[in-house]
Amino acid sequence: MKTSNSKNISAFEAISKAQYLACAPILFQTVYTLRKHNILSLLDKAKDGLSLEELCSKSDLNCYALEVLLEMAESGEIVKIDSEKRYSLTKIGYFLENDNMTRINFDFTKHVCYRAFDRLDESLTQHKPCGLSEFNKNWETIYPHLSELPDETKKAWFGWDHLYSQTSFIPAIEKIAELFNPKVVYDVGGNTGKFAIECCRHLKDTKVTILDLPSQIKMAQENIDNNGMTDRVDFMAVDMLSKPELRGDADIWWMSQFLDCFAPEHIHNILSSIRKVIKDGAHVCILEPIADRQKFDAAKLSINAGSLYFSAIANGYSRFFTTAMLTELIEDAGFKVDSIEDNLGISNSMFICTKRD
Repeated sequence: MKTSNSKNISAFEAISKAQYLACAPILFQTVYTLRKHNILSLLDKAKDGLSLEELCSKSDLNCYALEVLLEMAESGEIVKIDSEKRYSLTKIGYFLENDNMTRINFDFTKHVCYRAFDRLDESLTQHKPCGLSEFNKNWETIYPHLSELPDETKKAWFGWDHLYSQTSFIPAIEKIAELFNPKVVYDVGGNTGKFAIECCRHLKDTKVTILDLPSQIKMAQENIDNNGMTDRVDFMAVDMLSKPELRGDADIWWMSQFLDCFAPEHIHNILSSIRKVIKDGAHVCILEPIADRQKFDAAKLSINAGSLYFSAIANGYSRFFTTAMLTELIEDAGFKVDSIEDNLGISNSMFICTKRD
């Protein structure tokens, strides 16, 4: 996996990067404002660029607002200005406007994280998600309240969650079908039911049971009903932290970005509950974005940023894993990692596990 070496840059490059970081939040808000007012879109569509006056005539922002925004965006290499003082997008600006993954990460940062991260230090020192009070002061974790988030925040949260998980679903299902051809799949932490739907589409003889909190089961049921799959998908409303009595008929126990929602002791309890009932020959398949298994530095950066989202907002104690960390948690609960399938979707790896004798 690729690893950057900051020791190789010059002192001038280092201080330039440090200054850039000092202004990064302001540049971020600049880009958000330009996007919100469709300035990036206007520039993207203008083959020969646009002057400040032309942008003023097409925008709801006045020339003063546009000028200060565009000057900052030019300094941040989001836009460029030619000798005739016509603005156009740089390659960075193009991807900020057009790349789906970038837009989803950007919206998640803006609508879920930005204001809440002002309490990151407090969250880490008090060991609780103090940033969550941005949405409701009485919430202890975000998960039971996803359906209660403001619409813009909810859209950004599910867009981010689905981007990293759903792009992995079909290749993961194809690998599971190739290796195991399961008849019964338990989707632990099934969220909105998207995996169950894809599972039913691609595995024609497979039945799926979604295990999740009651609030999530309700959303999943609606999606399953809308896709006409009620005859193939069952539901089990359950709190996996309460050491529930589980059935053991599953061939595959599937968890997609589920364990990263919990502290190590919680993960041990969840996996141990499954270990008690899992039948011989069944497999646990754990899908997670693993920071040290990424090909690109930007992917590693995004995953490590996600860990701090858990710290400040989600629950105050969980994180994304390294390979060694997740392997140790799996083994401590009485399982072994048989294999790891990398490069599923955008950034995920699937740990295929069986119970240890």
